[in-house]
Amino acid sequence: MSTVDENIEVVISPVNKVKTVPAKLGTVLTENEYNTLRTMLKSSDHENHRMAQAILNQCDVKTSIYWIWKLAKGDSCSHRMVYLRTKASRDFRDECNLFDISYIKATEFALKMYEKKWMTPEMYKLLKSQILDELTTRNEKNNLYNVHVTIKDKFLEYDQEDKLTQLTYL
Repeated sequence: MSTVDENIEVVISPVNKVKTVPAKLGTVLTENEYNTLRTMLKSSDHENHRMAQAILNQCDVKTSIYWIWKLAKGDSCSHRMVYLRTKASRDFRDECNLFDISYIKATEFALKMYEKKWMTPEMYKLLKSQILDELTTRNEKNNLYNVHVTIKDKFLEYDQEDKLTQLTYL
């Protein structure tokens, strides 16, 4: 697991002293941590759930949001990801909008991350195939035309290599 270490400067009035307060040391989730957390959350052992909750409570939500979304979406684990009697779990839930993101598809998730300015090229690459699958599913009854898509100009910074992609129907 990797970590992010930031400092927050807080100005204390009226003396105007500047005190540096360390921010939450956040674990950045990767696919390996996602797989481990998923196994822990799917288990019937409550201790596994508590351990997963402790890890999630300390993670860097902004950097790890894609893996949090995948955990929340899959296997109905979102209710096991937090223990709402603790402030840390409530803060985690609120920061990542856990119960909102657990019900949205990849396209809507990508747009929410773009609006929050949390979208990164790495996250887009992880979402791209899922977004194309959603487009394919929506257009699969089209028997008259071949449908091709390209990324919109405002999203080009996330995928410089985007080409005209034909939606293939399964």
